[in-house]
Amino acid sequence: MDYLLIPQATFIGKQIKEVRKIKILSIDQSTKCSGWCLTNNNKYHSSGVLSVEDLADTIERMKLMYDEIKQLIKRVKPNCVLIEDVQFQRNYSTFRTLSQLQGLIMAYLFDLDLPFYIIPSTAWKSCCHIKGAKRQEQKKNTQKYVKDTYKLDVSEDEADAIGMATYGIVNITQN
Repeated sequence: MDYLLIPQATFIGKQIKEVRKIKILSIDQSTKCSGWCLTNNNKYHSSGVLSVEDLADTIERMKLMYDEIKQLIKRVKPNCVLIEDVQFQRNYSTFRTLSQLQGLIMAYLFDLDLPFYIIPSTAWKSCCHIKGAKRQEQKKNTQKYVKDTYKLDVSEDEADAIGMATYGIVNITQN
């Protein structure tokens, strides 16, 4: 299996033959609200948010979000998927849950034999020149970046997915 490597990202899967003409789906995954963005031929195509009922049972919520993500992948039929790497913030339980969701998504992508990248948030934020000392400031700056660059007024989760997609356009399809 050939590997296509980009700085600061982990690639898993088969090499994509025509990287300049691919549909990339980026997902900012969460168990409550996951942002997504689809690019086609190096251009923004569409984006949105997947939301599930705010249930007390984390496992049930994770299953619902996993099902939503699977349906999105089936619907948009990407050639490659970008998922944000999980990082420990302050809450071990949240970190564990997000890691488990990431594992479910990875398993599904393995089953589909669909190549994917795991993108550290620091990598796509650096690519988009997102500044801010605190997480909330970075979220607001990402929304501003999306508004200035794409003329879109979107939620924090959708903005993060669009930022990851921008990273994909710059580092995957143009290298």
